[in-house]
Amino acid sequence: MQSPASEVGAVVSLLTAAAAPEIQKAAFLKYVTPDAGFRHPICHVIPGPGSRERLLGVYQWYRIMSPHIDITVKSVVHDQTNNTLLLDVVQHFHIRLSPFKPAPSRLLVRLTLREENGLHYIAFQEDFYHPDDFMSLLVPPLAPVIRTGLSVTSIVSDIYARIGQLLGFWTPRGAHETHHAGLYDKTD
Repeated sequence: MQSPASEVGAVVSLLTAAAAPEIQKAAFLKYVTPDAGFRHPICHVIPGPGSRERLLGVYQWYRIMSPHIDITVKSVVHDQTNNTLLLDVVQHFHIRLSPFKPAPSRLLVRLTLREENGLHYIAFQEDFYHPDDFMSLLVPPLAPVIRTGLSVTSIVSDIYARIGQLLGFWTPRGAHETHHAGLYDKTD
């Protein structure tokens, strides 16, 4: 990629949702380093000799599991100092023969790039999902159950914090004095 921030959306589509295996493989050879690595909630490809082929196998299995993938890169942040891209991605992934309608799943993708001869190649990919978004990929009807569990955990954490404060473990001092003072308020 000459201009990673503007080209990465098309590259992601070629790598994940190519119309044919030959197109996908050609995209891997063109945009991914031979020693590329990958980190995902359910798999990990360690960077090293031959790792691009293993990563291609992961992506091929992804396409076999879901014959139709709709993926949209919503935004891209290019950190030129560290040569990384952060992508806000939404995908519709439908597991073959699944009786469930696909649901949108949001993830953050961090791509570490390597520059060679003025071009940028993907050297490492990390995918980050919220638990309910990850469940939307696998069993969409269970995503609301996960969201409810996350909300319950928040309520329980608040209750435990209040109990801990009553017992003196983590008691804010002078809360009534700082309640209205903002972080950037001027002090005399």
